[in-house]
Amino acid sequence: MKPAGPLIITVILALAAGTSCTTAPAPPVAASPAATEPVFPENPLRPPIIGRNAGVSAGHPLTTSAAMEILQQGGNAFDAGVAALLVGGVVEQDLYGIGGEALILVYPLIEGEVVSVTGQGWAPAAASIDDYLRDGRTLQGQGLDPSVVPGALHAALTVLERWGTMSFEEVAKRAIEYAEEGFPLRTRTADAIRRDYEFISKWPYNRLTWLKADGSFYAAGETIRFPNMARTFRRMVAAERAAVRTGGRVGGIIAARDRFYKGDIAEEMVAFLQNNDAPYTIEDFAEFFARIEAPVSVNYRGYDVYKQPFTSQGPMLLQTLNILEGFDLASMGHNSADYLHVIVEALKLAYADRDSYYADEDFVDVPGEGLMSKDYARQRAASIDMSRSSADFVAGDPLPFDDDVSTWPYWVAGSAEPVASLADTAQDHPESLKDTSHIAIIDSEGNVFDSTPSGGWIGGAVILGTSGIGMSVRGEQFWLDKTRAAQLRPWSRPRYTLTPSIVFKDGEPVLAIGTPGGDNQEQTILQTLLNVIEFSEGWYPNLHAAIEWPRVQTLHFYASFWPHNTGFNRINIERNVGQETIDALRERGHEVRVVPPFRISGCATAVMLDPATGNRIAAADPRRDCYAAAY
Repeated sequence: MKPAGPLIITVILALAAGTSCTTAPAPPVAASPAATEPVFPENPLRPPIIGRNAGVSAGHPLTTSAAMEILQQGGNAFDAGVAALLVGGVVEQDLYGIGGEALILVYPLIEGEVVSVTGQGWAPAAASIDDYLRDGRTLQGQGLDPSVVPGALHAALTVLERWGTMSFEEVAKRAIEYAEEGFPLRTRTADAIRRDYEFISKWPYNRLTWLKADGSFYAAGETIRFPNMARTFRRMVAAERAAVRTGGRVGGIIAARDRFYKGDIAEEMVAFLQNNDAPYTIEDFAEFFARIEAPVSVNYRGYDVYKQPFTSQGPMLLQTLNILEGFDLASMGHNSADYLHVIVEALKLAYADRDSYYADEDFVDVPGEGLMSKDYARQRAASIDMSRSSADFVAGDPLPFDDDVSTWPYWVAGSAEPVASLADTAQDHPESLKDTSHIAIIDSEGNVFDSTPSGGWIGGAVILGTSGIGMSVRGEQFWLDKTRAAQLRPWSRPRYTLTPSIVFKDGEPVLAIGTPGGDNQEQTILQTLLNVIEFSEGWYPNLHAAIEWPRVQTLHFYASFWPHNTGFNRINIERNVGQETIDALRERGHEVRVVPPFRISGCATAVMLDPATGNRIAAADPRRDCYAAAY
């Protein structure tokens, strides 16, 4: 029998005592016999990965190995996280490149608080909706029209500067090696090059980077090199070495970062952009900064869940948890029809609020207090009909619950939308042309690093000349619509789908988790988190099981990516949920599409600090080639 440590005990006690402080807004429909006795899949595909000292989970074996190497050399979670970000930006460019973006949550034990570091690129100062509309341009996610300033590198070096212990040169060692000497190309990256050949062929430095000298393709397993990117890293190292003599470790890191954003590297990138009619100036790079701010959090059944603020979609997870807190999920049974129905309906409400209210808070007064209010959540939950799927896409009104924001001048989702006129969202399958990665780390001291990097993709990013850096196209997440809060503005950041998560229990960190998957990211995190909190008896101590269990996915939102398509009332569901549950969801009016097991987009990576044992439990989703390690 497994040990009944604090994690298990607290969950069981909470369920027995009915610790939810709210009342379910509507009684569930009669549960099937299977719902009262949850049946969990047996024999997880991956074994438990448990260590006493540290755990890492990331989107590529070389990324995971880079982080583990730094930890075993005496670096902390932040040193290891930055090393992983740099390596991932070299070896995972179908998912994330150095010129992309990274949202990061950190928990430095010495400070005792979670901090958000937002490495979201911003649009150039010359960006104008009127210009796009006049010229007939769009934000379709390829080329320079949807580009934003690279944000990931600034965020990574900000973390290293403030909370790391090592130099840029030390943490960049493997990234430089892989760029300079090469690494074996994995299958999905080789496939991405072939798939995106038409785009690659349009840009000289993209051809130089992604094709062999004779124009042929690299095969999976062949060695690929990025000498121009290595040269950029080497120049940053040289700047660091020169500055360390007078400025110490921190001064050196700042000098490396400044050479990229303010020095000759920036000048080269801007010259390339201007030569290709992209409206950038050196100021767009030199003035850029990774935003450091407090995260947003809510308490769900005794667990404090931290997310990035409203320039990401992160808070919608918190809204969904607030709504679900009023329902006795455990009694419904894991992946029962009741359980999946209420999850989907709660997500619909959160997506409507996301699409209405979330935006760059430097430009928009977001009613964040109201959106996070438990009272507001109870009001939203009351609209859920447990017997019927809702086809409406209606935002709530959080303003009465917010002391700081009293008016809202932008579009608000207010009715069912004309589904027939809108195509399905493209974010429902792992074969998506673009994707994302994730890195979760908890070190021996209890420091936590959790980051979701993305962008700078093979399939969209223009390589900026001899810098070797692919320019992020995350501007595709803006709206060219002045009625929308998340519209394109000069030096504004798009509302990103990227969404790392850190979870606490009794004042101590217990989980770092995130995933790729575009708009689906919060759905993957939500279902995994509920598996951990509500159904721990089904997986402990193999965290892989909680990640592997079958999932549902709603498409009831405006896709964050241009052209912002929808899939109202549609759900995807993995077949191994079971036919009885699938039939019951169809009876409630859901438009169900059944997909094979492990086919819903996402690749959750997570590390738990187990309160019962003090061990680090790492896990990675088999839905894609993600990898976990511990020691």
